[in-house]
Amino acid sequence: MFQDKQSQIGKMNRYGKIYTKMLIVTAVSAVPLFMWLGVWAFIPWGIIWALSMYFAFQVEKVKKDNDVQTYKEIVAFSEGKLLDDLQKQREIGKRPYQKIFLRRLLYQSRMQNHG
Repeated sequence: MFQDKQSQIGKMNRYGKIYTKMLIVTAVSAVPLFMWLGVWAFIPWGIIWALSMYFAFQVEKVKKDNDVQTYKEIVAFSEGKLLDDLQKQREIGKRPYQKIFLRRLLYQSRMQNHG
């Protein structure tokens, strides 16, 4: 059990680092690729983006498998700690509000882009 938890923590940290680096490469490489290759830049940039998304999904899979969603849960998990039952219930109680806030934020940004 402990070995499995350690491997899950290692996976999440490794995938998180790779995802961060790939996301930076995706953002930084867009302009040079499009200036150099024109429309053909969609091919290498799309591959870089797809790899970034693969590692993002891997991080999300580890989070889902270990029931880790909020920032506090992620930090505790990555340090190998467990939240006590009261803290865990508080974090679970925050999730619906966080999702509502995120949906509202995305809706507002979408309306500003179309307005």
